[in-house]
Amino acid sequence: MKKQLVFMAALLAFVFVLSGCSSDNKTVDKKTAEAIDISEYFPSIGMTREYIHYDTEGQTVESIETVNVSTDSEGNDSVYIHEKGGVTTETIKEYIVSSEEVKLVYLINTLGNNETAVVELANKPKWDKNDANKSVGMMTATGLTMEVPAGKYNEVIEITSVIPEDKEGKTIHYYAPESALLRPYSALKTQRTSFLTS
Repeated sequence: MKKQLVFMAALLAFVFVLSGCSSDNKTVDKKTAEAIDISEYFPSIGMTREYIHYDTEGQTVESIETVNVSTDSEGNDSVYIHEKGGVTTETIKEYIVSSEEVKLVYLINTLGNNETAVVELANKPKWDKNDANKSVGMMTATGLTMEVPAGKYNEVIEITSVIPEDKEGKTIHYYAPESALLRPYSALKTQRTSFLTS
């Protein structure tokens, strides 16, 4: 029962945060968006984070994600996040990260191995995410300060995603420099960065 109350409180706090944010989907101006080095909003190479989530029944679910880099035979770097635990047992996401965008290019999980080209972040006011829902990503706020269970973060950006055919639905995510996606619904158990060699 206590776990269910904690889960419900966290969910209500997350909904409250979303309801108080850019409801009109007004984007930041082009100059502000282009001045952001979007690669700074991807987690640091070598970072390992352990989260505690709560499932729909209030049960504790733990997950660990690690950010790694490897170099292929042609000398190209491949950045990936390896997540164990959570709702899916194990997931590996491969990204191409530049100062202009963060693009998910490969996804491996229990459902299979899939090539993709989803643009999760871009230093533009608005962009096509190139996902199955034909979503549009928008940078709707910059320079925010947010406090979540993992801690307090400055220079946070707000990214709103909408599906053009779905006038009601939207998703709002917050990204902090070197920490990436902030998770208001999860408690960060540990976070550490080590220097990895490829």
